[in-house]
Amino acid sequence: MSLPKPSGLPRLSEVKLTRRTLIAGGAALVVAGAGVAVGVTRCSRGAADVPVEPTAGAEASENGAAKLGGKLSLYTSCPEELVNAVVARFSQDAGVTVAVTRGSEAELVGQLLDGDVAGKPAADVIWGGEALWYAGVDGVSSGLEPVQREVGAFALAEGLAGGKKGTPAAYADLLATALAGRVALCDPTSCEAGWLHLVAMLSEATGTSAGGALGDDVSWAFVQELLAEGTVVCADEDAAAQTLLGGSVDVALVSEQCARQLARRTGQTTVAWPESAVGVADAYAGAVEGCLNERQAEAFVEFLAGHDGQQVVADALARPVADDVQVAGGDDVPADDDVEVVATDADAAAKQREEILAMWARVLAGEWVPAAAEEDAAEDEGEAGEAKA
Repeated sequence: MSLPKPSGLPRLSEVKLTRRTLIAGGAALVVAGAGVAVGVTRCSRGAADVPVEPTAGAEASENGAAKLGGKLSLYTSCPEELVNAVVARFSQDAGVTVAVTRGSEAELVGQLLDGDVAGKPAADVIWGGEALWYAGVDGVSSGLEPVQREVGAFALAEGLAGGKKGTPAAYADLLATALAGRVALCDPTSCEAGWLHLVAMLSEATGTSAGGALGDDVSWAFVQELLAEGTVVCADEDAAAQTLLGGSVDVALVSEQCARQLARRTGQTTVAWPESAVGVADAYAGAVEGCLNERQAEAFVEFLAGHDGQQVVADALARPVADDVQVAGGDDVPADDDVEVVATDADAAAKQREEILAMWARVLAGEWVPAAAEEDAAEDEGEAGEAKA
């Protein structure tokens, strides 16, 4: 099945993500972890500004044109290796000094809603995650461009592939005795990778697509069991990767680009793709309307979406969206046409998102029981009442 092409931005009227939804989701995770028998770790990192300056002494680009110069504030949720590669090339070509702030999608949205500089948005460019993350942020959602394709993948501990525990080929394999409690999952309320994996595992459990009815008792019972086994829930991919490298887990459910970059950087992990269902979505970038450095922001997005930027994306082991740039890697990396995709309708997924994340919070907090069990309990109460009468 071919990877889906960009389907356009979801309509704002159909997306009800707000700052309260995103931030409250993270807060609920902390509270829930203290009161239930589910192993939950709230892993968080603060955003950090990393200025990247252009090469000294260069005042013209390679084609002889004058460089743009100036500065740029970039907010991104993308993996560090990808960000560094893209920013270094753009800075070299355009002569722009870039200050980078990294965090999960939820963290960045919170900062966008909170932070202004002299009445202007604190960020010039936002990059990473699906468009629906930014639907509630004025001046962002209308100018987003698809720049890379996010694909869910399994990052595996060294020796797991081909070992006694076996390589998981589906989400159901994560419940195998050898892997029980040895899994890290990103929080879907704060991180794109977590959302993609949640949608995929719900789809695998019920055999439905993300555009159909998600979240029946069968699928949520699977999620409940996975969490009850001691799955570690992390705020973002960096935390999940560190949990894997630290030896606490054998499998981290992250994005393909995170898993591949981790394997190349450390030599201590490998990558596998679920054979049954893979979450796929386009990640976006856009200049923030009314930002301090509009020319630099527009130039960055144009570079990232253009051929040269897409080639940098591919070389950094992320999956480009441009048709004329191929995903980098060896024979073990599936081509677009070889990935078994969970078919996603952007509007339908956006409509269901609040419902799905609310159900996730209930399951995580130990407050969810299958409808059949509720009916049985109600019937038992009724019979007990009749017996007393």
